[in-house]
This record gives sequence, C-alpha cells and structure tokens, in this order.
Amino acid sequence: MQELLPLINLDSMSDEDMVDYLGRCMVSAAERRPSIETLLHAFIDALHVDHVHSDAICTLTNHENAEEIIKEVFGEDVAFVPYCRPGFTLSKIVQQFSGSYAVVLEHHGLVTWGNTHEESYLKTIELEEKAKEYINSHKLKKEKNLDTLKTDTRTSLLLRLRGQLSQKQKQIITIDETQLELANRRDVEKIATGGRSTLEHILRIGKDSLVISDSDDCKQTIQSYRDSYTNFFNQFQNRLPKGFDMHENIDPKVGLIPGVGCFGAGISLATAKRNTDIARHSHEAMVNVLDLFITTKNLTEEEVFDIDYWPLELYKLNLSPTVPNLAGYIFAFFGINNDREELILEKLLKKGAHVVVASTYTERLSGILNIYKTQVVLIEDNHVEEAIQKAILHYGGLDGVIMGENAALSNEQVNRLNEVFETQAITGLIITTSESLLNTDGNHELNSTSIIHASGKQTASEGILSILGN
Repeated sequence: MQELLPLINLDSMSDEDMVDYLGRCMVSAAERRPSIETLLHAFIDALHVDHVHSDAICTLTNHENAEEIIKEVFGEDVAFVPYCRPGFTLSKIVQQFSGSYAVVLEHHGLVTWGNTHEESYLKTIELEEKAKEYINSHKLKKEKNLDTLKTDTRTSLLLRLRGQLSQKQKQIITIDETQLELANRRDVEKIATGGRSTLEHILRIGKDSLVISDSDDCKQTIQSYRDSYTNFFNQFQNRLPKGFDMHENIDPKVGLIPGVGCFGAGISLATAKRNTDIARHSHEAMVNVLDLFITTKNLTEEEVFDIDYWPLELYKLNLSPTVPNLAGYIFAFFGINNDREELILEKLLKKGAHVVVASTYTERLSGILNIYKTQVVLIEDNHVEEAIQKAILHYGGLDGVIMGENAALSNEQVNRLNEVFETQAITGLIITTSESLLNTDGNHELNSTSIIHASGKQTASEGILSILGN
C-alpha cells in the first residue's frame, strides 16, 4: 500500500502506466494482474472499501436527474460522481470525497468504506435498501402480460435462432423464463437498446440486446443487428486502440423474445446462462428506470465504444481457456450399452460437446454425468422424439445423433431429424457404431443429413471427431 499512496500526488496517469506500476508493486509477478480499480480502493483513507454494481443504485443514476434523485434518496452526505471510466482519474475524484458517507458513481455503482469490514458492508446494505424502497414506492405499476408461445412455435424459433447465431461458432442457446414479463412489455425495444445498467455489462454481453418474435424473419433481424453494430464501429473506429480491430463475433449474446423470455447464447450452457443472468440485471434496471423516470440516460456512443474496446478489460477476457474443438455442438446419443459407446460419450464431452443421452444403461454413466453436469441431459429410455425435443429446449438445437449398437431410427424419426437440421440451415449427422443403423424401408431423403459409420473402441470415437473436422 505504501508504494501506491504517493500516486495521489500525480495529476494524471495512463491506464498502461498505471497497470505497469501496479504490476511492479506486487509480491509475486506470477499473480493475476491487478484490477483497474485497485487505486480507487487504495486512495480512500479507510481500512476497508467495498464497491458494488448494485441494480438499485444504477437505476437511480441512469436518467437525466440522477444527481438530484441521489440527494433526495440518500441526503447530502452521499456524494455523486458523474460518469468517468474507471482508472486513475476516477480514483483521484473519489478520493476527494473520502469525508463523505459514501459515493455513488453514475452508470457504475456504489463505493462505501469503514474502519472494519462490517462497517463498510452495512453501509452498502443500508444504501441499497434505501434505493430499493424508493424504487418500489415510486415506480408505476403496470399490468402484467404473461402470454407464452406454444411449445411447437418456441421450438421452431429456437432452431432458427441457433442456426443464424452458429455461423462462425456453434452456440448453445438457453432461455431465462424469469424475464418473460419484461419481454412481453410494449416498450421492450427501449429495454433492449436503452443501455446497460453498468459499464461492465457491455464487456460481457455487448451494448444492446436483440428483440425477436416468432413472426420475425430471424435471419433478417439478426443481420440488421450486425449491420447496426458495424455502423457503430465504423462511426467511431478512429477511437480504436492501436493493435485492435472489430470484434470477430458481433452477433447478439442475449435477446428478448415476447412470449418466451430472454435467450442467452454461448459456447457452453454455463456461458449462455451467465449471459442471461447478466442481462437480467441490466434489463430489470432499465425497466425500473422507465417505470420511475419515463426516459433514460445512457452513456454516449463514444463512451460505449471506449468501454467496448477497452484494452485492459479485453486483456482479461482474452485470458479465457482455449475453446474446445466441439464447443457449442449438440448431440443426442441413443442406446449406450457398452464400454466403446461410453468412451465415445466421454470423448465428446471432453471436447466440449453437449449431449442428450437416451439410454437404460445409466449406472455406469454416473461418474461421467457427475463430471459434466451442465453438458449432459439424461433420459432413461430410448425415446427419440423426447431426446430431440429435450436437445432443442435445453440447448437450443441439434447437430447430430449417435446410434448405439441396439438403437435404430424409423423413417418418421429420420424425417423429423431432417426437419430439425433444415430449420437450423445445417447439415446434420447421423453416426452409428454398428453396421445396422436405420430400421427403414430406404425411401427417406437425407437431404440435410450425412450418415457416418464408425466402429472399434478407439476408431469409433476418433472417427466421429475426425468427421467433424477436429
């Protein structure tokens, strides 16, 4: 700490210089890079400092009269700081209010402090509760619309959505039904594009959510989203840091679907669920802003761009592990009943695939299921239609099916698979570990499907992976 405090006397310091200096103050160079907000904590003259991105606090700051409302809710002892991107400058500004009770940061969150952790923590809880009380007692009460799409309609929409979002990288699609009420609002477009509740959300889920309904042309709606983002990038690319280019994937990570809720897309179910969770915080804060203050105040487009292409934060995001070869792929596996087929399942999961397992052979799979909990859904029978439906509703689609030695498909089931693959605009796979695959009369057309035969304990699993280009 003693090495950090002299920095208070500087007038300015770039992000790069600050991070370099912080790195040289660390006990071990092998530790994680310090947070961009390290100095914000260090400069406040208190033993304990807490900083939270509270939904309730951000609700009170994301509109035109933010400072006035903050004073009304918290009194004069809580300072208000207009938006400033985290870093040295913001740390210096907050330090000037060390004599205040706490500090509210516009479009960002709350900073509290105390001589003990309990003192600082209780301040945070106290101010959050005051913010929630104000919101609940002042916001307009709107009639709830909880109409939902029928399952068949939802299935078709999910398949079309996943097909469009998987053009660069296969995606898992999950649905958060807790956001159904806000997805059904008439002002859903304002909720989706009115801005994120706090700046960190931009880095995780992008600056806007998609809005899509079953009646939409899914392909055109997503292309319009891409075009809008491309125009945004082109308008401000002169602000782009050296060595950076437009994000490789500019597809929406989250979106609101009337009658369904909020979808999240990601290379794994865990990532997709994380995205919907972040979106829920932003969407609910935006709903509260609209119901309280009618109009919103977002960051400027320039400020959004500077967050979206913030080198120090992008560096942290780029530290993620290497993407597995089959990340985002979805399979249904029928009739696992021997070691060879169990090995195929395990290898698929290790490569990042998500699998619906339809089998009565469950006892020996318990170890695999415990390791890959979010990647596996188990159906304790061989019902093909149930497995297909589970893959779509749980993961968003289906890329192929794998048939064990004792499993077979009827003409009707093959036609159903064709329909699923065609709706996603992909060539699906039917993979067999046996010489006998289809219990059909041969009259079906596999226009959207490739049939692969793989055999042998090692060659089956490796053959499947090689077929997929991995």
